[in-house]
Amino acid sequence: MKPRASEFAILGVLSLRPASGYDIKRFVASSIGHFWNESYGSIYPLLKKLANEKLIQVQKGPQSGRERMAYAITPKGETALRDWLSTLPRTEPFRSELLLKLFFAWRTPMDISVAQIEERKREEERRLPIYAQIKDQLSRQHADHPELPYWLMTVSYGRHRSEAVVEWCNETLSSLAKLQKTSKKERGAK
Repeated sequence: MKPRASEFAILGVLSLRPASGYDIKRFVASSIGHFWNESYGSIYPLLKKLANEKLIQVQKGPQSGRERMAYAITPKGETALRDWLSTLPRTEPFRSELLLKLFFAWRTPMDISVAQIEERKREEERRLPIYAQIKDQLSRQHADHPELPYWLMTVSYGRHRSEAVVEWCNETLSSLAKLQKTSKKERGAK
């Protein structure tokens, strides 16, 4: 069975520093979570699998008066991560519930589609200042980190994606408004 990208996401996180499953989930949520997500339900089985394959090793350490399991990447894990990074990424199928609903939207009142597009626009507009904050925070806290330029590239992708979605929303709202006018004229002519 071909390794899943999720395994390499975990190896990548552990290449930065040893971490527990909880730490991995927190790191994912606060960094790569804008474009990659892992649930606790997937992290722990993957940690077990990676440990069985000797790509990571278990480290025990005290935390809050109790033992916790932390994991560190092994040299074999580093090699596997480097090999995976050097291969072309798979083309992932694009899925959008919003576009699916819009495709079949003629079956509902136009106001529903307008409200859905307006909400998506607001959602993306709310993300734009978050990307700016992340960029500033990373730049301040990790100014000398050799991986900073790569991290900033992913933040830039998020910003560009959100800007493009906002632009598409504006275009689509304009098209829906024209359709609504045409529809009203046709109904008035009958």
